[in-house]
Amino acid sequence: MREYDPVRPILCVALFALVLAGCAGDSNADPSGRTWRLTDLEGTPPLEGTTIDLTIDGEQVSGSSGCNTYSGPVTLDPAAGTMTLGPNLASTMMACEEPIMDQERRYLDSLVRVRSYEIVDGDLTLIDDTGTVVLTFE
Repeated sequence: MREYDPVRPILCVALFALVLAGCAGDSNADPSGRTWRLTDLEGTPPLEGTTIDLTIDGEQVSGSSGCNTYSGPVTLDPAAGTMTLGPNLASTMMACEEPIMDQERRYLDSLVRVRSYEIVDGDLTLIDDTGTVVLTFE
């Protein structure tokens, strides 16, 4: 029969905690290859009935801005957690009701302010050069 080793359970718990922490989020993960749906625009949720999303594919970003679609260049460095969108984003020119158009302007203006990002618990957070969270996606 083996002697009880009090260190072994502590090591097992510590290893389990590290594994769980790794599953919780990876701030340096690559956000490419999927479509992210906006959940927060500068502290407010999107207007009811609108869908705003973002897809990064290589050096291109595209998506729906609530009324129109947009696209443009993206510079991404997952190792550093940096991202720059634009500066010249193209957008279709359909007209929608004013609250939706205002939300769209705010969204597109926020995109070009982005300088870094984090992915935590499956959410993508876009951050400006002052460290302020400007957009959050799921």
